[in-house]
Parts: sequence; C-alpha cells; structure tokens
Amino acid sequence: MAALRTMTAVEAKLYLRDPGTPIIVLGLPIGLLLVLSLIPGVTEPSEEFGGQVPLGTFIAPLSIAILIAMIALNIFPSYLGNYRDRGILRRLAASPVPPRDLLYAQLIVNLAAAVVVALLIIVVGRLALGMELPANLPGFTLATLLGAAALFSVGLLISAFASTQSVANGIGSVLFFPMLALGGVWVRKEDLPDLLQTIADVLPLGAMLNAMRETAAGGNPRPLQLLALAGCAVVCGVLAARYFRWGTR
Repeated sequence: MAALRTMTAVEAKLYLRDPGTPIIVLGLPIGLLLVLSLIPGVTEPSEEFGGQVPLGTFIAPLSIAILIAMIALNIFPSYLGNYRDRGILRRLAASPVPPRDLLYAQLIVNLAAAVVVALLIIVVGRLALGMELPANLPGFTLATLLGAAALFSVGLLISAFASTQSVANGIGSVLFFPMLALGGVWVRKEDLPDLLQTIADVLPLGAMLNAMRETAAGGNPRPLQLLALAGCAVVCGVLAARYFRWGTR
C-alpha cells in the first residue's frame, strides 16, 4: 500500500504539471456549463423537457457525461500509451515496484479528476446559476459512478492495445465521437428513431447520460441503462486485464 500511495502521489503531481490539465479538469467544466446556460430558456421550466428546467435535467448531466468521457477515453489512455512508448512500463516491470501499481495510480488520479469535474458542475450550477440539485440524488450518484466505471474500463481496454500515445488518442477519438452522435448528446434521445433510442441506452456514454437525466428529473435509471453500464465495465475490464501488456507488442 505504501508503494501505491507513493506512486499515486507522483502521478498526481505529474498530472497537475501538465498545462492542459487545469483547463480540462477545472476550466472546461465551468466554461461548458456557463456557456450552455446562456441558451435561451434553459433556466426556466420547459414543456419540451416535460415541465422540467433543462439546466439541471439536461445541461448539467450532459456536461458531466461529456467531460468524464473525455478523461476516460482520451486523457487516461494517452498517459499510459505515452508511458509504454517511452519504455517506462517495461522498466517498471523489471523493478521491485509492482507495475500494476502504476496502473492503479493512474486510475485513481483520473477517477479523482472525474469526481472533481462532476462536483464542479453541480456546485457551480447551484451557487452561480441557481440550478436545482438532482431530484433523485442517490440514483444520480449511482448512474455517474457506474457510468465512470464503464467508460474507464473502455479506456483501460484502449490502453491494453495502444502502443503509443498517438495510437491511444486515435482509438479514443474513434470511439468518443460516434458515442456523441448515437448516445443522445448531439441529438436528444427523444428525438432519435426508436432503434437509435435503444442504442443510445446501450452505449456507455449514452447509457450514462440518459440514466443521469432520468434521475436528475426525479425518476429512476432504466434497467437497460444500468445493465449496459455494468456489462461494459465487466467485459471491458476483463478483456483489458487479459490483453494488457507492459511493453510494446
């Protein structure tokens, strides 16, 4: 445990020294929420959203889901791809420090960043914009945590196969943008054809977003959404553990 704590502290320092980190983890959540809050009508009850206020029941979940997906699918695999490309993983594999500690440390640091993103959006929305808190807070928390687990499992699977940072970025982007298009991000799930609505509730980003929307409005996440997230977390996690290599292939 001491080695893991030390490794986590080191990785956290390196993470914070990256000039892009404060922008993504601190600036982007606040900026995205504030910009989207300027859309006319999002701070008032809307018939289009079932009488709910879109800011708290759509904009906030949307912002959280997008940013957690960016961290899980782009930033997290990018770091590990860079470490593999530079031979850091291979050297750690020959050192007394268990190389898995680096993996755990990276997961802890990036999950902490995801938690900060979610809290920032909720707190800033509440204090600066008067946004209502999620009506079903336990359900919202469950959807967020399970969604983060699913997305980070996908990120870990990307890391298992990406030999370099650029490859990791490429694979992450290939997965990220279709999830935006089909997950109810660019177009609300309700406005998609029936088949695509089902797909939106199965894809990790879409299942997370739509479960968060349900719970923010006071409802419960749909079983399909929870099953899809849990299944993705388990399947991708198992595959990543099976095929992950510390060196290049």
